[in-house]
Amino acid sequence: MSCLQEYTVVEYLRSKKTLAERIAALDDIISNAILLLAETTSGAGANISSYELNDSQVQIKTGYRSIEDVTVSISALERTRNLYLNQLKGRSIVLQDKRTFK
Repeated sequence: MSCLQEYTVVEYLRSKKTLAERIAALDDIISNAILLLAETTSGAGANISSYELNDSQVQIKTGYRSIEDVTVSISALERTRNLYLNQLKGRSIVLQDKRTFK
């Protein structure tokens, strides 16, 4: 009997309690998706049909139809990660006079 649970990406993120945990989870998902894309472009995984992330506690499965689907998914995950990061740390801009630089 396996204790491994299957989640969608959204369910997996909801299972994380803090913003920092969600950011770390998104980092793992994005990293694995980029590796999947690299395998596909190098010919090792010529046909993408699904993506799995298994961290020995949770298994995430997502189906794709093409390389473009993977790149769109990575972009969406990165935007989501940036939203969480902005909520956690906020945004700031430093304006400096041009005379400050020499």
